[in-house]
Amino acid sequence: MLICNNQLSTAELKALDNLASRCRAVDGDLPPLYTHILEQKRLTDNNFLYFHEDNLIGFLSIYFFYTNACEVSVMISPAHRRRGFAKQLIKAALPVLLAKQVDTLLFSTPAVVNEGWLTRLGLHYQNSEYHMERNSYEPILISKHALTIRKATEADIPALCAIDEQCFPVDPEDMPMRFINLMNDSIYSVMIALKGSKAVGKAHIRWQSEEAVLSDIAVMPEYQSRGFGSELLAYCINHALMLGKTKLALDVETSNHSALNLYTRHDFKSVNAIDFWAISTEKLCALLK
Repeated sequence: MLICNNQLSTAELKALDNLASRCRAVDGDLPPLYTHILEQKRLTDNNFLYFHEDNLIGFLSIYFFYTNACEVSVMISPAHRRRGFAKQLIKAALPVLLAKQVDTLLFSTPAVVNEGWLTRLGLHYQNSEYHMERNSYEPILISKHALTIRKATEADIPALCAIDEQCFPVDPEDMPMRFINLMNDSIYSVMIALKGSKAVGKAHIRWQSEEAVLSDIAVMPEYQSRGFGSELLAYCINHALMLGKTKLALDVETSNHSALNLYTRHDFKSVNAIDFWAISTEKLCALLK
């Protein structure tokens, strides 16, 4: 039985967790599931679940993080693979993708596991990421405070946009509204770092029930290699600890060695590795015929 919905119920989340455990036992790693998004009500039916005898054997969800691309997470129970269930889930999601006029699909997959058949299907490898976690009550000692770090306000949005434009491949037109939405969402904190009166860095914290997730950590290029990234990260860690969050998480590209070294020095450890593979929507439609 195939179910399509825009929000997972408590029972469906529990079934998904069970499916993830079965997949991790075989694959070692998992595609990102973004549970905090699955729990929310989305505008369209972006979740696709395949049940067999009340057992969740297949799951697909689509995430519109980008202007012209969409991230796709797929999991099939190891005992039910190579039977066409993934194809059925992708076909079910296709009308939403076409309606959104998505040009490119980014499939996330456990590192290395699916490399052979994804290549044969014509997907192209894009990049890899580590999911890292820090589980500790220990704060980070900041020996010298060179920055003023505080929660950003709407008055800081132009400076935040300037940092993102310098540090990330983003669409400038979307940035101001993105920050307004983040600041109006109680589960997010946007931190800004200043050197004197100059905004030089930023970081986002997403507050979840059991952890705090750090993202979008950035320091302006001309202010890098001065220890500012380390101070900003340490501040975020200590801030989370003060609010009772001893488990912290973040994602980082495996090729970003300077960031990896920074996170490792601050006691983060890799717990999951994923690869991203791209295919055009047009080519995927041809494959599904």
